Amino acid sequence: MQLRRDNCILAKSTTMFEVLFTSIIPLALLLAFTLFITITLHELGHAIPALLMTREDVTIYIGSLGNPDKSFHVSFGRLTIYCKYNPLFWYKGCCVSFDYNLTIDQRLLLVAGGPVASLLGTFISWLLLSYVDEAGILRLISGSVFTISFIITVSILFPSFSVRYTAGGHPVYNDSYQIVRLLKMKYR
Repeated sequence: MQLRRDNCILAKSTTMFEVLFTSIIPLALLLAFTLFITITLHELGHAIPALLMTREDVTIYIGSLGNPDKSFHVSFGRLTIYCKYNPLFWYKGCCVSFDYNLTIDQRLLLVAGGPVASLLGTFISWLLLSYVDEAGILRLISGSVFTISFIITVSILFPSFSVRYTAGGHPVYNDSYQIVRLLKMKYR
């Protein structure tokens, strides 16, 4: 009789372990995938105007602020994308274009492209979330993309004076701060 009770306890703990294991790993993968999609979309919002307004190469870094080490990369013409192998770094990104002949209006478009792309991602994922009735993978991905895109969009609406530095040592501010700075330069 004692043996049976022990087997029951073991079966319950194994089931709880399996539930935790089978839910934590898929959620972590979903979070990594969602971060990758939202950060890539945001950085493409900067890169596409840069590609359209310049003849220079444009580089996107997913997971770093300009450090290509320990990353895989893909190239599409003048656009190169570096992405860190470790998905724990995918919460940040950077778009680099080196055309210094842009006007202030062109720089404003380039900087505002990221927040506009994040806002567009938030809106599209909200639409998908609204129209998908069944609880399935599409609804789960749409909800995750909506949540992360919404957080990114709200966080970049407010200018932040905290500075981060690129791998090359250049200071970088958030998009709102850069837009405010460019507007001050334009209307001096």
